[in-house]
Amino acid sequence: AYKFAKQGAKLIVCWDLNQSGNDATVKSIKDNGGKAIGLTCNLADMDDTYRAVEETKKLLKKTLNDDKAYVSILVNNAGVVTGKTFLDCPDKLIKLTMDVNTTAHFWTIKGFLPDMIKYNKGHVCTIASGAGLSGMAGLMDYCASKFGAVGLSESLYFEMTKQGKNINI
Repeated sequence: AYKFAKQGAKLIVCWDLNQSGNDATVKSIKDNGGKAIGLTCNLADMDDTYRAVEETKKLLKKTLNDDKAYVSILVNNAGVVTGKTFLDCPDKLIKLTMDVNTTAHFWTIKGFLPDMIKYNKGHVCTIASGAGLSGMAGLMDYCASKFGAVGLSESLYFEMTKQGKNINI
């Protein structure tokens, strides 16, 4: 977010479950001359994610005073890790890891990709990890979730390429 702001992004939209941390990020961007807004969002919750998508679209148009404004760069960067061995990891934490690190990407992409396709311009950046390329002991849920994020991104790349879209993945 800080680097995009320094490079002159029109508006940075920060989502986080941690409202105080998100507020601090937004404040720092503004204090350094950038424009930013923040929304609290639980990416493990599909309905809350889609709510944040719609709220982002409205705030973006209002803040920039532009009915054609859209999210042109989506960075899926949220992540959780339990660091527990498979049999010691409670099912709730496995589900949380998969929901945040993989499944939420489907929801954010579904929310913002249609506008990128409409304007034939955009970027979807998925932050994964080397753990998305190789398994590791004690990180089975994390590695599986990052493998999923990498596979999602690769498949999206091929879909956009096949459709001839100017959307970078």
